[in-house]
Amino acid sequence: MKPRRNCTGPEKRVDKRVSGSFSTKNVALFGFLILAYFIAARLGVALALVQPYATPIWFPAGGAVVAFLLFGYRVWPAVFLGSFLGHLSTSGFIALTFVVPIGATIEGLLGAYLVNKFANGINAFDTAKGVFLFVLFACICAPSLNAAVGVGVNYFGGHSTLTASLYPVLTWWLAHSIGILLVAPFLVLSFRASHHRMNLREFAELTILLVGLLFVCMLVFGPLSVTWNSDQVIRAWLCVPFLIWAAFRFCPLEAAGTTMILFGTAIWGTLHGYGSFVSKNLTTSLVLLDSFVGVIGTITLVVAAMVVERRRFEEELLGVHSLLHAEVEGKGRQLADTVQALEVEVAVHSETKKSLRANQERLELMTEETKGERSSQTAQTPRKRHEP
Repeated sequence: MKPRRNCTGPEKRVDKRVSGSFSTKNVALFGFLILAYFIAARLGVALALVQPYATPIWFPAGGAVVAFLLFGYRVWPAVFLGSFLGHLSTSGFIALTFVVPIGATIEGLLGAYLVNKFANGINAFDTAKGVFLFVLFACICAPSLNAAVGVGVNYFGGHSTLTASLYPVLTWWLAHSIGILLVAPFLVLSFRASHHRMNLREFAELTILLVGLLFVCMLVFGPLSVTWNSDQVIRAWLCVPFLIWAAFRFCPLEAAGTTMILFGTAIWGTLHGYGSFVSKNLTTSLVLLDSFVGVIGTITLVVAAMVVERRRFEEELLGVHSLLHAEVEGKGRQLADTVQALEVEVAVHSETKKSLRANQERLELMTEETKGERSSQTAQTPRKRHEP
């Protein structure tokens, strides 16, 4: 008979990993990520009004980084399939159908890996250093690889020559960078942990902030710019105080959300011919818009992270102050108890000293009396010897 196979060794562990990878939870997660990436890709392509894939923002780039940061590198097939289906539904099945999904997957993997290694992963937005490193690695370095893929797609796909692809690839890189900068922080901060519940006063303040921001955005990037702001007196930089307000008064999540609102209205206005970023060349308009939002978005996240750091330091200092205050109070009570014990001991010693002094005085009196008696006895003894 053949010996029974040992099911407690490596083979059983491999079977568990394989069965676990095809669990209902993982299948649902992969399906959700594929659908989300596909919808985001279709939305990004819908904004490509200049040429294919030259959009003001590429939402799937941020979604891919978020997927790898939150769920790990194991979800790369979902990112690849979502990108493949989105590209297939737009361009059809051609020779380069697999090139763009490969570039998108590598971009997300590289950005998430660098953020995990150098920027503290999903906690990158808690410190100003983490935000800078996130922007450097995820928003600048990782999209550069995909931008190079974009040059190849445009050139080998026959859309343009190599020289003519250099300027569109800049919009490609900016679109991916802005997509990661706006989408990734908001989603990571939303799903990372529980958040502070606002009270009525904070909710009213946030409402006033958002209403004011939307009104200024309508004056700069909306139809109100034609009637109320025809001379372009109100510029885009007047939106910055609202973002700084959100960064100082609220959490990084609210700061990222206000940046998304600003960019959403700016995109809509620029594509419809409103605002200070409108020019004769729509590609130039998108480059100017992405550059403005990229700088302002980075500054907003950095300020919000600095405020979080300051609050954390204040809480730590308050905690240390409370511990020191409790320690001082404890030492004070111990010192008071020690002083009271010493006072009692001093009183006892004083009573003992008085008793010793009294006993010494009695002893001296008794000694003097004894000496007197002895001297009197000594004086009486010779007289008895001379008697007849």
